[in-house]
Formats: sequence, structure tokens, C-alpha cells
Amino acid sequence: MKAKSPSRFGFRWIAGLALILLPLGARAATPDTWSPGPGWTLVWSDEFSGPAVDPANWTFELGGGGWGNHELETYTSTAAVVQNGELVITATKNSDGSYTSARLTTQGKHAWTFGKIAARMRLPKGQGLWPACWMLGDNINTVGWPKCGEIDIMEMIGGGENRDDSIYGTLHWDANGPASTGSSRQELPDPQIFNDDYHVFEIEWDATAIAWKLDGTEYARSSIDPKQWPTMTAFQDNFFIILNLAVGGDWPGSPDGTTTFPQTLAVDWVRVYASASAPIGPAFTTQPRSQTVNTGQAVTFQVAASGNPPPVFRWRKNGTDIAGATASAFTLASVANPDAANYEAVATNTAGSAISDAATLTVNTPAPTPPSPAPTPAPALGGGGGAPSLFFPIALVLLGLARWLGSRHFAAY
Repeated sequence: MKAKSPSRFGFRWIAGLALILLPLGARAATPDTWSPGPGWTLVWSDEFSGPAVDPANWTFELGGGGWGNHELETYTSTAAVVQNGELVITATKNSDGSYTSARLTTQGKHAWTFGKIAARMRLPKGQGLWPACWMLGDNINTVGWPKCGEIDIMEMIGGGENRDDSIYGTLHWDANGPASTGSSRQELPDPQIFNDDYHVFEIEWDATAIAWKLDGTEYARSSIDPKQWPTMTAFQDNFFIILNLAVGGDWPGSPDGTTTFPQTLAVDWVRVYASASAPIGPAFTTQPRSQTVNTGQAVTFQVAASGNPPPVFRWRKNGTDIAGATASAFTLASVANPDAANYEAVATNTAGSAISDAATLTVNTPAPTPPSPAPTPAPALGGGGGAPSLFFPIALVLLGLARWLGSRHFAAY
């Protein structure tokens, strides 16, 4: 038998070891050639090119409790990091049998009505894994679910054939009770699974329909025309984006002996596009500046935002709207201690809304000015320059009188 070439064997061994040791984001992947197609204008994106999750774009939702689906994980802020130019959400099984993962949302920061929403991701694999890229109506805090509406851009339930290779797109809304519609199972050609490589998951959404696409190819479409479907008016309003990796739950079931941990959901980018003929949502071009002032002074916060049509503004103090503060500039004419707070602006137009960075107002109370000291009284005697004393002339008179009496005494003898 011919001996193997040592150099070739060594190269293969090193290459294999490198593939094992490289982080997920560094693994070989198909080049990103996706394009939104003609007629779309980028209005917002996160390319995850910074050192950490950008707080201007995302908020971590934390905790466990099943999240309405009897899920098993507890969401933490440490289970998602930005590395190698991507967001990596990691689901971990802990030594006590519990699970941790992460869930991020643009709620309160960015929301949109209509457009193309797309994300390039590599999905995890295994029984009980449930990655999702989805949207909820921006009014969920006031009307609740399902009245707010839900758009599932991509959901996958892991666990082998017909699961690790399949995704779903779904709409949820209220029609005198929870209602839903969407795609059938969309499967990759065998033997591919979604953990092998990155794929682009997207929706195209306008006032009459939502279409789901995988790598640029449409695979499902649903009418949301309120003239045809009067109960689907929720899909005419603003929605925000959620990225999460759930573990367990009613739909996927729990992990089992075949599931390996940790598992990761890798997000290369998330982008939002507006149709060239459609309105463009607000984007802040000038952020408010934190300031420190003394009580009684005036302070002004200023912002600017782009958008079509031009956005209108409202200001918030610690998250609560300020009555009458509806311009791009907000002024406090005479600052008092209770004004110390975080101030932010909300820009809104027909295409969506955006929230500025929070500017912190610090209020100092100057120390009171001490009173001027009382004048020092002039000395009674000497020292020059004081008020004249009566003691000296009286003493001269007494001395003269004494001398006169003495002379009279001697004269008597």
C-alpha cells in the first residue's frame, strides 16, 4: 500500500482542526450576493459591525416563565454578543439542567409600516431549538396580543428531517379570537439544513399583501387587504422587529438526548427597505446632547430627523410624554431640581417612528453666598484715625483744677 504524503496529511489535519476551532461566524460560508432588487431604498439596518449590541437599535428582553408557549429558556443579556461582524445568540444548557438564551427587540426604538424586512442568518439545529425573526404591532402595550398583530418572517423548529431543513412564515391577528394564516412548510433541497450556511429570510409588505421570500425567491403570499379582510387592520400599523432563540415550548417540544449544546443563531445583518414610491420612515440625523446646568438657568435640547413625509416630534421625560413639547427643539426656561431626568424625542410620520438617544439633564444647586462681615468698630483710644475721645479734654480740665486747688493750699500757709 502506498504511503500517504505526510505534507498532504498534515495539511488536512490542520485544516480540519481549524474548522473545529474557528467560531461560528468565521466558518466558511457562501458569499453574500443577495440584493433587495430594483425599486427599494434602504431606510434602516444593523450590520453588527461594532464591538457590542447597539443600544440605539436593540433592547434585551429578559427572564423566563415560558413566554406564553411553555418555553424552557431564561433570556439574559449575556447570551448575545457581536463578534466577527455578526450578532451571535447562544442557547446553553447549564449544569443544573436549565437553559439560557437571548431575545432582542427594536420596540421603543424603531418601528415600520410596510416595506421589505430582511435578515441574513445561519440557524441552529437540534430537537427543541426554536429560532425566530418576527414582528409585533407597536401598540401591543395598549391593545395586547393578538389585537396588535404578529408577522413571523421566519420560524424553524429543530429536530432532524423536515425540521432542521424547514421554515415557516405566519400571520397572527384577532378575528373575535386568535386567527392565523401563512405558508406551508418550506424545505431546503436534501441533504441541506439551515445550519449549513447563511440564508436570507424576508417579507415584502404593503397595504394589501405580505409575501415571504427565501434567498430572494417568493414561497408564500397572504392578502391583508382590509376591504377583503376587515379584521386584519392591525397590519396597516407600525411593527417592530424581534430576534430570539427559544428552547422548548409547545410547538418544537423539549430538547432530548440527540440535542447538543451550545447552539447558536448567527445574524449577519438585518435591513429594512422602503419602496421607491412609498414613504420613508424617520431617522435621526442630530441627537440630543446631555447637559449640566444650575437651578434657574435655561436649557435647550435639539434634534433633527429625516423622513418622507417630514416627521413630527414629541418629547418624553423618563419615557413619559411632555405636554406641548412637539417641536424639534425643547426648552426649559428656568431649570429646577425636579427637571433632572432623561429626555428623548420621538419622530413619527406615516411610514413609521424612531426614538432618539436619551440625553441626561443634571441639575446643580449652587451653594448660598455667605453674608458680608459686620464692620469692625474703631478703637476707643489711640490707633489714630478713630473718632475723637472725650476722655482727654476731661482729664486736662481735672488736672488744671487740681493744680489750682494745690496753689491755694500753699498760699494759706
